[in-house]
Amino acid sequence: MMGQIKGTDRIRCALIGTGGMGRKYAGMLNDGKIDGMCLTAVCCRSEESKAWASGQLSQKVLLCGSEEELCQHQEAFDAVIIVTPHKLHPSMTIRALSMGKHVMCDKPAGVTAADADAMQKEAERTGLIYAQMCHQRTYARHLKLKEILESGRIGHISRVSLISTQYFRTRFYHASGSWRSSWSGEGGGLLINQGHHILDLWLWLFGVPETVYADIPFGKYNDFSVDDEATLLMDYPDRMTGTVILSTGEGGKTDRLEISGTKGRILLDGSVLTLTVFDVDTRDYAKTAAVTSRQELLETTETCTFAQDETPYEIMLENFGKAVKGQAPLIAPGADGVRTLSLINAAYLSAWEGRKIGLPLDHAEYQRQLEAHMEAEKAGSA
Repeated sequence: MMGQIKGTDRIRCALIGTGGMGRKYAGMLNDGKIDGMCLTAVCCRSEESKAWASGQLSQKVLLCGSEEELCQHQEAFDAVIIVTPHKLHPSMTIRALSMGKHVMCDKPAGVTAADADAMQKEAERTGLIYAQMCHQRTYARHLKLKEILESGRIGHISRVSLISTQYFRTRFYHASGSWRSSWSGEGGGLLINQGHHILDLWLWLFGVPETVYADIPFGKYNDFSVDDEATLLMDYPDRMTGTVILSTGEGGKTDRLEISGTKGRILLDGSVLTLTVFDVDTRDYAKTAAVTSRQELLETTETCTFAQDETPYEIMLENFGKAVKGQAPLIAPGADGVRTLSLINAAYLSAWEGRKIGLPLDHAEYQRQLEAHMEAEKAGSA
């Protein structure tokens, strides 16, 4: 395999993007916190970033002023960590893979599912490791939730409801980057940014829906044309239905997931998980019970409170390194970025057209609609 690394060798990493998260990852690698990996190069476009890197990173770390300059020093690194505005992710990822470098790309993969698909195809062509930073998969409460679902303890899942207002965002945040909160710069708002984490978890737990219908009051809390609130209704082939309500404009914080099954239910409210299991499958009970309701339906309840997850990024980076060495499967393969962006793109298309959208998505149709909204946005700001 191209770029193969021996188990005893440290993986030399180049980092592109020195914003808040990029600096976090660089610091971890520079300080030796990621087992089996080290930082050997950083791409710093601005003078401020160069000053930060010079003052905070080892003098052995190569500082490059552009991606082109970094590519001239391919011998200095084995893998690339990409932490730029996500519109740049596709070209950077494909270029790094084509050079024989493994890639860890921050979420989302890009703006469109077509972009993400091109990135995955390049990874398949080269045989290199391509991962996404979907770190919430490592949280103990989410791992426990997945374990319960896969055990079948609550039977067939009939309905899932999720409400998340945890990512409150201010006007100061939306103005913190010229690319933020716009069709032209970010390819959307809440769904493609904060909502990506939540929808990645949704797909990881429940799989891809058959259709999605989205009600999105664009610019409800802010003076922009993208989304800061969204309600998604999803249908699955096995008749499971799903509802997701997201907002970045509410002062109150809610993080609640309710899963209803034929043999029980799960409620994850913040860090508290409550599992209720029935003594019989309700499909059988409803047909045979000689009572009008739940009078003879017995249940047992378990509650577990989880501690705050503090090291998700270290876990993700170490997992990436082990995958490069062939020692572990990826927690979040780059291929999963295709389906997450497909769901997000389908939700936008549904809101624009006022109808259910089937998956898989028509990429060409979405691209036409996105370009039209980018043009309208530019005309409105002129």
